[in-house]
Amino acid sequence: MSGRGTRTAVWAAALASAVVLTGCGSADRDRPFLPADGLPTAAEQDDAADEAAAEGDPAEDPAAGGDNGITALPPEEIVVRAMEAVNGADSMRLSGTLDEGAGGTMDIDMLMDTRGDCTGTMGVTGQGSFELLKRGEEVWYKPDAAFWEHFAGPEAVHMEGMYLHGTIDHPSLAAVGELCALQDFLGTFDGVETIRADEIALGEPTIHLGVPVITLEEVPRRGVSRATTLLVATEGEPYLMHMAQTENGKANELSLSDFDTPVEIVEPPSRLVLEADELAGGPGSV
Repeated sequence: MSGRGTRTAVWAAALASAVVLTGCGSADRDRPFLPADGLPTAAEQDDAADEAAAEGDPAEDPAAGGDNGITALPPEEIVVRAMEAVNGADSMRLSGTLDEGAGGTMDIDMLMDTRGDCTGTMGVTGQGSFELLKRGEEVWYKPDAAFWEHFAGPEAVHMEGMYLHGTIDHPSLAAVGELCALQDFLGTFDGVETIRADEIALGEPTIHLGVPVITLEEVPRRGVSRATTLLVATEGEPYLMHMAQTENGKANELSLSDFDTPVEIVEPPSRLVLEADELAGGPGSV
């Protein structure tokens, strides 16, 4: 998997922008209460899909797409078809964990589209997380208490529940907008399409996020510590649904789902929004 340096740099810039915009916060602002309202977690989505399958609702049953015949192809061709399907989608949900090296582990649960719109949450272990919404040039993001405490100190925890809002042409928000770049995350799969026939083998069929899939396993080779597992949908479009990889003690897992689902943004209540253009950026300005 690739792209670690770029994501880490963008994440760092995004976090710094929040601290700059709010001047590390001010203790005289009342902290609003706002329940967590991000997308359901991957585990919750998996449970919901299993329930729908158990109920036999044809409208929710992935089997309605029919067997796509992908298992009759050589493993390396399955991978090519899977990536073609992914690259042809207008939007998708990405959820999982990515090892960012010195930057820590990034947790992501985002619905993104090719236009750069997105909604969901992301974070780095030990540094906090935030909900992120982007529609066109507008960005809203809501850091959690752990984020504020880590980057701005305990005195800024009262900022939890507030959204920072502005447009991507604002110097402090440009980096935040870059976190919604779907193609950057798809760069995680660079090199998958060029895998050779002797490097991957067909595994067992299983179910992932309620969708029937076929397992593809990287063939162990002398001197290579990497182990890769791919899951490809066997009904409907042959999407790559999951990729897990371990190498030199680092582990990455990323699931793909909700293909071609529109990214719909619900604007936060104005009382919970801090406008970037109205923030002076100096200590005590918020």
